[in-house]
Amino acid sequence: LKSPPPFPRGRQQPLSGECCAMATEAEAPRAPAEASECSNGQPAGDNPRPADGTSGKGGLTLAAKSDVEADMPPLHAVLPVMISVIQGYTLIGPLQHSFKEAMNVGDTGALGHAFTQAAALVQWGKFAMTMGQNLVLAPCSPLVRVYIAMAGMFLGALIPPFCVFALESHWFGWVFLSFGLIGLSLGVFECTFLNVITPLGPLTKSWAIMGFPAAFFIINVFGFLLVSFGVPVQALFWYVVVCMPFGAALFAFRVVPKLREAASTGRAVRADSEAGGKAAAIWESCLDWRGGVAALLP
Repeated sequence: LKSPPPFPRGRQQPLSGECCAMATEAEAPRAPAEASECSNGQPAGDNPRPADGTSGKGGLTLAAKSDVEADMPPLHAVLPVMISVIQGYTLIGPLQHSFKEAMNVGDTGALGHAFTQAAALVQWGKFAMTMGQNLVLAPCSPLVRVYIAMAGMFLGALIPPFCVFALESHWFGWVFLSFGLIGLSLGVFECTFLNVITPLGPLTKSWAIMGFPAAFFIINVFGFLLVSFGVPVQALFWYVVVCMPFGAALFAFRVVPKLREAASTGRAVRADSEAGGKAAAIWESCLDWRGGVAALLP
């Protein structure tokens, strides 16, 4: 038998069908690992977000929104707005004693004890509405809740100078109404106002937070300094009341337009997969209460 002629040099000998398939699979070019990821580091099959920082639905992502807000200049108008409302909270300070004297209530006895319990309604109301406003005021938007809180604080602060000092009414129910309205309004206003102004940036929120100590300084230090020079204490009560409409007007005509401008320029986060992430984190922390309690143990 003759051996097959040698295959010409320079040409590759054809392979059988099975060998050809194996060689094709082995020599097929592999896609680079980088191709499985997008330019922003997310898997290609996970619907990556655009590289411009938007959520793909017309709004900014949480990370991009935080970067934009950090570079925003502060809006100083939030400081007098916060002061005008928190000044109503100062009625539980030294002004409380003046309120008690105007009601002809002593520091001891049944009426004195009842007055103290009525003053405690400020803290009870604050706690109740801080925790329960999403249930009680569920139909109202955060912006509307701020206006409701301002109106409630105005009515609560108006009772002592108008009903007690001006009308000389000594009905004890005024005490419960005044402190109750102040506490409920404060519970709504504190957290809601800070939440509403969040799109204006952290610097603006810092100016708003400074309104807490500023309000107490104005009344408890500067105000009572004037009282020591002969200014009637009723003037402080009326000052607190008069400031609130100006604070509400400043909020409506200076702060709210800036909030609408921020919303129109897209700095508000749209409803996407990141919406509700903070609420979910809080809920998960509540479910893991055992771990938190263990960390607090000595």
